[in-house]
Amino acid sequence: MSAVAVLAFAAAVQMGGEEGPSSSARGASASVSVPASAVAVYEGRQGALEVAAPWVAEADIAIDGRLSEAVWQKASLLTAFTQYDPVEGGAATQDTEVRMLVTDDAILFGIRARDSEPDGVRASLARRDQYGRSDDWVRIVLDTFGAQREAFVFQVNPLGIQGDGLWVEGGGGWGDPIDWSPDFLWSSEGRIDPEGYTVEMRIPLKSLRFPEASLQDWGLQVTRRIQRNGYESTWAPRTRAQANGLAQTGRIEGLRDLDPGVFLEVNPVLTGAKSGAWSSDSGRLAWTPSQQEVGLNLSYGLTSNLTLTGTVNPDFSQVEADAGQITVNERFALFLPERRPFFLEGTELFQMPRRLVYTRAIANPTGAAKVSGKVGGTNIAYLGAVDDLGGGAERPVFNILRVRRDVGASSTVGAVYTDRTLSGDDFNRVAGIDGRFIVGGRYTLEFLAAGSADGRQGAGADWGSLLSASLDRSGRSFSFGASFEDATEDFRARSGFIRRVGVTEAEANARYTFRGDRGALVESWGPSISVESLWDRAAFWSGAGALETQAELDMRVSLRGNLGVSVSLGRSTFNTPASDYTGLVVDGAQEVDGATPSAFTPRSGLFEGMLSLRFRSWIRSWERVRLSFSGGWSESPLFDRSTGAPVDLGARWNGEVGVTLIPTGSLQTELGLRHVTLRRTRDGSTYSSATIPRIQARYQFSRSIYGRVNAEYSSQDRGLLLDPATGRPIVFCEDGSCSARSASESHRLAIDALVGYEPSPGTVFFIGYARQANDPTAFGFQNVQTQSEGVFVKLSYRFRM
Repeated sequence: MSAVAVLAFAAAVQMGGEEGPSSSARGASASVSVPASAVAVYEGRQGALEVAAPWVAEADIAIDGRLSEAVWQKASLLTAFTQYDPVEGGAATQDTEVRMLVTDDAILFGIRARDSEPDGVRASLARRDQYGRSDDWVRIVLDTFGAQREAFVFQVNPLGIQGDGLWVEGGGGWGDPIDWSPDFLWSSEGRIDPEGYTVEMRIPLKSLRFPEASLQDWGLQVTRRIQRNGYESTWAPRTRAQANGLAQTGRIEGLRDLDPGVFLEVNPVLTGAKSGAWSSDSGRLAWTPSQQEVGLNLSYGLTSNLTLTGTVNPDFSQVEADAGQITVNERFALFLPERRPFFLEGTELFQMPRRLVYTRAIANPTGAAKVSGKVGGTNIAYLGAVDDLGGGAERPVFNILRVRRDVGASSTVGAVYTDRTLSGDDFNRVAGIDGRFIVGGRYTLEFLAAGSADGRQGAGADWGSLLSASLDRSGRSFSFGASFEDATEDFRARSGFIRRVGVTEAEANARYTFRGDRGALVESWGPSISVESLWDRAAFWSGAGALETQAELDMRVSLRGNLGVSVSLGRSTFNTPASDYTGLVVDGAQEVDGATPSAFTPRSGLFEGMLSLRFRSWIRSWERVRLSFSGGWSESPLFDRSTGAPVDLGARWNGEVGVTLIPTGSLQTELGLRHVTLRRTRDGSTYSSATIPRIQARYQFSRSIYGRVNAEYSSQDRGLLLDPATGRPIVFCEDGSCSARSASESHRLAIDALVGYEPSPGTVFFIGYARQANDPTAFGFQNVQTQSEGVFVKLSYRFRM
């Protein structure tokens, strides 16, 4: 109880001092202007990108979004932004001024974002990191090592709501290559006024990593986005013609004797839970005794750029459940993104052309430790963990080591080693090397070569290899890419995620974009084409034909006002070898002498020249409503789940609708609906159907206090696999016995609710409820049977010393 009291007292203290802005911040009086003549001005559009570090001994600044302190007159002033999106090169449509100060323990920014249409400024008390497509924002990028590979990202909306992460060159995804997973400790506050909005930010040096050098320069970029029209502008001019965004920044020069001091964070965690599961014997929920657990997270700065992090009995109870996945016609394992905070920290160092490290392979760690950082020009990361598989099973031990070295201006080479061991004879080990090279500013070449040793008790180790390479060209109008991958049958990465082995793949794509003038109805449009082929590995190296080929032509149009649409036409072919059908038999097709019949094979050419048509559209013009919808039709194989072989041909119809409602600055509701139907081409009968509606609602009572409710209904059913020639069921025969490919049906309802207080990352108190139930019929909502139910509570505090 004493530990609980201490944490509760600490949380109460922070609640009193860290309250965020309310919606009344809109319409507040304008901030005090600082005379431009009193500061050093750096006009980005004019090429004034080298900023002398504006150091001050003391900066007694209240982070309140006002810019009223006299010390701001000593700040450097960044002005004259250049538009980047949708049209490059012109002057920004709205004026932005950014003031910067450096003290002994922090770097401060004061942002004045003027707007000729102040009623059009979009801002809400949104969730951290989650407002990038709904609110206006300003983003600060700090390349503290000046290496043009990675940088810290600090983003604020007009109310000072934070977003933060790491810019990692080579990272994939939509937009800029930012990993939004990390959460740093810093402070911000914003206010909206009749001329736009003002935000103040204070970033402690303890929250950054930087070299141990008495004199250093940092890369600096500032980006502003106006959400109502989708316009983005940057302080340092930027172009898509260069592959590396961090090579297009300004610099803070002359940073002297930076010292973060001793960095130590201690994060004790207390959790409690009570849950029940349905018991068929008693006909009711069987409740387990209440469970209480204590966990501890620890971070220690070995140096200013190297951090040790450890966790004992980590708690992941706040992690939201994965969104429902449609699985009725999947051949391979589904990839699920990592969401657990401990594993998200430092994940950028484990990024490679292929996922040789996949931390969700560590399912339930009892303890784990990490060391990550940069020594000179070398990034180093180590992750060790002990996993608890439950049920009395032996606990596997994970050891993962990653090293990456900077080469030249923007390139890297690296190595990785992973080890998952249950015992001396039961292990999986992978070693690999990789590289990323920027050539001529716009070309990116990546490669990976890895080998694996996979051992099982009582058997020798199986050795395998994986090779991959890719080449991409960046361009304002024309871009293209090509990739190649080759994996042997015995390659295994049990600490990673490799979907298919024993195959060779090649892919190529090209895109051309036509851009209109600023303010034109059609801001950009253009075609793209992609071609992909997959071979059985042995067949590829012997010159045989491809197993699978896909080609797609896409046309994308972006319209004024944040509107867009894309339409794609595709063609695909499957040439599956007869050996993949071994064991599949048509039910009742026994030979006269009683011998096992030959393997089932579909009609020749059944899966050749299959067509597809897809479309997608999005509307982000309105402040309170955002829409997205997509759909398509395609000729699609019906796969046997065990062998992965295509058995029958079907017509696939799919659609998805997403609606985001923001009726107030505090409430956000997301409504989603996904549906897929597969019909047999032979007779039009339904083979499978899946419908998943999902509702997420979140209300911010203040910047720190929130409530959320998630509800999802997943209805999925799959029929029997039938022989397309006879209509008889397909069965699987092995060792003289046959088993039917059974149909499946599930209708599941999941609900969870949470009320939480989170003034800063790692400091949290919340109480939640979760329930899962089965519905006997699709959307019947009668005789719904609860399968599990539980309540949970968590209290933690992040002490920084």
